[in-house]
Amino acid sequence: MNRFTFGKICKFIFHLHYDIQVTGEELLRDKSIHLVLPNHTAYVDPLLLFAEEWWLPICPMTDERFFRHRIFGRILKMADAIEVPDLNKSVMSREESAAAAGQLSRIAIDSLAAGKQLCFYPSGHVKTVDKEVIGNRRMAYEVCRELPDGVRVILCRMRGLETSRWSRLKPKKWKWRRTVYMHFEDHTDEVRQWAETLPRREFNEQLENWYNTKNAAF
Repeated sequence: MNRFTFGKICKFIFHLHYDIQVTGEELLRDKSIHLVLPNHTAYVDPLLLFAEEWWLPICPMTDERFFRHRIFGRILKMADAIEVPDLNKSVMSREESAAAAGQLSRIAIDSLAAGKQLCFYPSGHVKTVDKEVIGNRRMAYEVCRELPDGVRVILCRMRGLETSRWSRLKPKKWKWRRTVYMHFEDHTDEVRQWAETLPRREFNEQLENWYNTKNAAF
């Protein structure tokens, strides 16, 4: 089985449970190299994104610990995922953690320059409060500062899974059918400008504001 067949199977299964509404998907259908930056609402987000956009060979960046799992490791290899250092290792010193974070940014930049379609989460974790918090994370900022020519930055806002069984927020009553919204927007020019003119924390705040927009249709 290849990644495209697996993606279509996953999409069929997800649609049995979720009513998935996607807008802006056409932005991914040109011949550009895309850097997709989604918010992280629930643990199932990556697989849902992979399934819904099965036709696009997006390479997720994934901690090395998941590659060691017997089942997940096979799925990640089939999805052409990019293995990156695990920043949550308790044995890492502050200096080692900073060096590993810089290595992650370098891997992302080099992968984009090599023509890979790339996806990673700026927050680096599933949210634990009712909003996306990136804080002082550095990866999105550093990658966008050195964004290779021709790469389009597509922000993805997902909603609907925050109180599901896959979330870290307190779940509400279980629903057999749940509506999930997935919205894509091209913000290439904006993120380039933010990365060039703003310090890291303010750059991240711009992303947080977009992810947490309350009056957006999606």
